[in-house]
Order: sequence, then structure tokens, then C-alpha cells
Amino acid sequence: MGHINHQLIKYNLNHSHGGSLRQLRKGRQYRPLSTRKPHHVVFKADKTALKLNLRSPRTYKLVKRIIDRYAKRFFIKVEQCSVNFDHIHLNIRVPRRAMSHHFLRVVAGQIAQEYQKANLVREVTDTPSKKKFMKVWKFRPFTRVVHGWKAYLTVRNYIQLNEKEVTGVIPYQKERLRGLSVYHWQQLWSS
Repeated sequence: MGHINHQLIKYNLNHSHGGSLRQLRKGRQYRPLSTRKPHHVVFKADKTALKLNLRSPRTYKLVKRIIDRYAKRFFIKVEQCSVNFDHIHLNIRVPRRAMSHHFLRVVAGQIAQEYQKANLVREVTDTPSKKKFMKVWKFRPFTRVVHGWKAYLTVRNYIQLNEKEVTGVIPYQKERLRGLSVYHWQQLWSS
């Protein structure tokens, strides 16, 4: 069992970066990227810091607009996007390493700035005279290079499932993709 866990951690560190992996000493290396393979990207927000979640009508349009604007600017092809209550899933393709770094940094920064401008972030006071904002993001953006057709289908279905769950078409299930009925599988890809 320990051997399998070690292999999973090794796989994650070789193909993934960011998120909670940064808490591991070995997880603080360069971000693995590929110009030929798709990437699964997750931006995880801190629920306690937000006054409105990412999916509220006011903020959803803001988040989508920022993602679309900077994807176009940095030549990132967004194949799928699912904005959930406290996180964002993207399935993207990147033309160059530098463009992907710029995209991740700017999207996270612009969303945080727009939340602060619109006063949608809770304030924390250290002393009565000083106010500081909480961080919008819980972790750095998580990225994983998707290797292989089966892994690509799994990521594609997972992002689609997240979108259907947040809109209420499919109820949330703990087993996620493994626990879907035939009816829910049909609902997953119906318009």
C-alpha cells in the first residue's frame, strides 16, 4: 500500500504542480507544462474570504470575462471551463511555457483585484487603524499535464460533471464519475 502511495505522489509531482502539493518539500519544483498536451487547471478560492461565491450571477460573468480576455491575450485555448462556488476548473492548451505562466498569474490576480474593487472580500482587522484584505485564493493554481486519451476523457468528463452539478442538472455524489447512473451519464453530455 505504501509503495502505491509513493508512486501516486511521484506521478503527481512529475506531472502536477500547485495547490496543496506546494506544502510538500518535493512539490516546490518548476511547474510541468507541455505545448502538445492539455492541462487541467484548478483555481481554489478561500470560502471564508469571499462575501459572494464565484458562481453568483454578479461574479460569474466577471470571472468568465477575465478568463476569456486573458486566454485571448496569451493565446491560451480554453477547451472547457467550469466556474463552481469556490473553485474554477479549466481544460486548456498552451502555446508556450511563458504564456501559460502569464495566464495563470494574471487571471488569479485580476479576479482577486476585481473582487477587492467590488468589495466582495471580507476584511480582517489586526488593529483598529490598519485593515488588510484576506487572500482570495487558498493555494496557488493547481495544474496537471494530462497524458493519454483515457486521462483526457476522465478530465473532460470530470469538468463537465462539475458544471452539471453546480447548475443542478445532476446531484452531487461522493463517488463522482464512478457512481453515475446511465441516466446521469446521458445528462452529462446533453445540452
